[in-house]
Amino acid sequence: MAYDLYALQNNVDTLTGQGKYREAIELLKRESESVRDDNVVRGAILNELGGLCRAVGFYAESEAAFQQAMEILSRSPGKDDPDYATTINNLAGTYRLMGQYAKAESLFTEAADIYARTLGKKHFLYASALNNLGLLYQDMKAFEKALTLHKEALDIVREDKDNPIAYATTLNNLAGPYRATSRNDEAREVAQEALEIYRRILGEEHPLYASGLNNLASLYSVMGNYEKAEPLYVQALRICRRIFGNDHPDSRAAANNLILMYEKMGNHEKAGQLRSEIKETDGTQAKV
Repeated sequence: MAYDLYALQNNVDTLTGQGKYREAIELLKRESESVRDDNVVRGAILNELGGLCRAVGFYAESEAAFQQAMEILSRSPGKDDPDYATTINNLAGTYRLMGQYAKAESLFTEAADIYARTLGKKHFLYASALNNLGLLYQDMKAFEKALTLHKEALDIVREDKDNPIAYATTLNNLAGPYRATSRNDEAREVAQEALEIYRRILGEEHPLYASGLNNLASLYSVMGNYEKAEPLYVQALRICRRIFGNDHPDSRAAANNLILMYEKMGNHEKAGQLRSEIKETDGTQAKV
């Protein structure tokens, strides 16, 4: 009987929807061991495990899961296969968050090359790889490189009418290098368009909507327009805390953005209050 990955994904989604991240991680670990004779299925489960561990900030566990998946899929279906490319793309994402930029760049580039050869340069997975590499270059402050990659990705996903979220996310990605290179009008235009797509399709309580709010708030903060930035940062923080809890990396990042803005404003009372809230949750991982 074929393994039911769809049922497993539903169970994982149910657990994470309840904030039971550790239980979901343990479920994926058990299931990955139960299908050791099926490379494709085990690779898929390990990829899911690596992604979930990364999402909650367990980077060492994420790296280990993706490395196992990479080793398995390198044998079958092989290193010139989109599934293998997706695995190394995922591992690169973990390295990026760990600050291991050289490893991340090498793997992102390799994944993009495999997608280009096997799926073509008009495929959304190739565009995704370009976006990921662009985000890495943003982290490395190579903003012109990032801009080039995000624009190339945008040209691809603009043609995919069935995936407006990929288009919105690419717009959201473009806002960063535009902002960093003082092209504020372009940054505001793409950030607002992305936010509106997220709002219309996903609603105002979704993590991607929070990401869009944060991006637009960052632009206003850089421009010194704190009156517009503050409510956007506050809303993004509220959404992240409601979905993930206070100690999730996304929630802490949203709080830190707000703290930095308050400090620039000279509002040390509000900044101190938020710092205290973060300190209270240090190391607790209450929902994991």
